Amino acid sequence: MQPRSIRRSVTGLRRALPRRRRAPNKDSTAVLRAFRHRSFTVLWTGLLFYRAGFWIGLLTFQLMVARLTDNSPWMLGLLSFFSSIPMLVVTPFVGVVADRLNRKRLIVVNQGSMGVAAAVISYLVITGRADSVAVMFGFAIVFGVGLAFAIPLNQTAVANSVPPEDLRSAVSINSIGLNLARIGGPALAGPILALWGPGGTFALWGAAALAGAVAISMITLRPYQPEQDTLGVIGRIRQGIEYVRDRPTIMKALIMATMVTVFGTSFMAVLPVVVYDTLGGSDQTFTMMIMLIGLGAMLGAFVAGSGRLPLDLSTIMWGGVAFGVAEGLFGLTRTVWTAGILVTVAGGLSFFLLTCLTTLVQTLATESKRGRVMSLFVLAWGGLFPFGTLALGALGERITTSFALAAFGSVLAAYSLWARPGRRPVRSSPSPGRS
Repeated sequence: MQPRSIRRSVTGLRRALPRRRRAPNKDSTAVLRAFRHRSFTVLWTGLLFYRAGFWIGLLTFQLMVARLTDNSPWMLGLLSFFSSIPMLVVTPFVGVVADRLNRKRLIVVNQGSMGVAAAVISYLVITGRADSVAVMFGFAIVFGVGLAFAIPLNQTAVANSVPPEDLRSAVSINSIGLNLARIGGPALAGPILALWGPGGTFALWGAAALAGAVAISMITLRPYQPEQDTLGVIGRIRQGIEYVRDRPTIMKALIMATMVTVFGTSFMAVLPVVVYDTLGGSDQTFTMMIMLIGLGAMLGAFVAGSGRLPLDLSTIMWGGVAFGVAEGLFGLTRTVWTAGILVTVAGGLSFFLLTCLTTLVQTLATESKRGRVMSLFVLAWGGLFPFGTLALGALGERITTSFALAAFGSVLAAYSLWARPGRRPVRSSPSPGRS
């Protein structure tokens, strides 16, 4: 055979073989790329302090209401309702504000306001003027409104703090920060309550929020140009909804976020029932489960931001299938160690999906609509969470919590399998066109 014929044969063989698709950001440090940017680093640190203070304050609210009502489950449930319902009502309007005004200034004002409110409740507690359930519920609504503003604003600011090619890293690190605060805040709450009491914890929350506001006020975010129109607030909300409706990939991502929230992450609401009743565990078992969920969540966010898996709906839907299976098995297991493994996997998949969905939506949304799109995403992810917990609790009362978890996990897995599309990679930079 002639050398030319050999070369042609080899070339033809190479073309016939399937090419290995190279995943972006293959190195193990890709998830940390966003820390190269000072604005993101300062923003992330400021938000971390604020979030840790929030968790400390939330546990303090629960402790005070429990003391004032002799551990009434109904009153504790109402406290959770009052603190979460503003997200359902306020979030759509936050998106309009985030698309029209300076996002950094809005974050600073929001965190500063929450710091002042925390200082006020600290003063009332220390002086003995807050020994009332009505006062606790009133401040729960105030802080719920602050949280409803904070989440969409923080998401949009994260996207403006890094160049488009580092967006996936930034969203992943932001998710890791959420979990660091969720683990570290409650861990610090106990010693702080023992040393300083409720007034001291609220004062610490206020100091953390104000310190974060001062730090964030010194950064520079990537500029953006708001759209100039004559629409009112309701018209702009409608415009944002129509924008999402006309983009199938974003719409599917929002539906998947709703499914994950209602049928997936709601399992955490019945965790005490599983630990104490199904597994026969103790307080130490419950604490271990909480820590394992947080550990899994950080690992899930890290994997999502590493770039080793393609960012597309196919990957997300397979993650939903795995999450549903893990949730169902967690409900049916009867051994502590098996439950520990499954709850770690469930926590990891929960935040893996949250990070991937957030990145996907952030990548596809145009800058002028980003605030409204992310407000709808937060509404799907956080605003509907109470409805999922109520439905899971009601079903658990009728068919036991174990079978209710198995049913919810089955619904999530079945939907994810049904909705799985062909693999369509997403470009790493925002595109103003339809997705």
